Amino acid sequence: MTDQGKNGSGFGSCCEELKEVLEATDFDPLIAASDDGVLYMSIGMLDAEENEANVIDHLLFFCPFCGTKLQTREEVEAKSGGQDDAS
Repeated sequence: MTDQGKNGSGFGSCCEELKEVLEATDFDPLIAASDDGVLYMSIGMLDAEENEANVIDHLLFFCPFCGTKLQTREEVEAKSGGQDDAS
């Protein structure tokens, strides 16, 4: 469904805004592709230990900037070995 972009994930070819977020090096974006090529958006944090926080991620199926469909549930399941839960 997507072409491999400069960021290696294949995401970011739909619009310049998503491409800039995924290729950012001067900040940690809330939108990121995992090592297995699944696109997530961080939606919150849970306190786990004193100096540690767990990030709650949610799958992104559409670009939040332009609305282009980026991935399907079936593609996510195939890439993640059937584990489409947010990490």
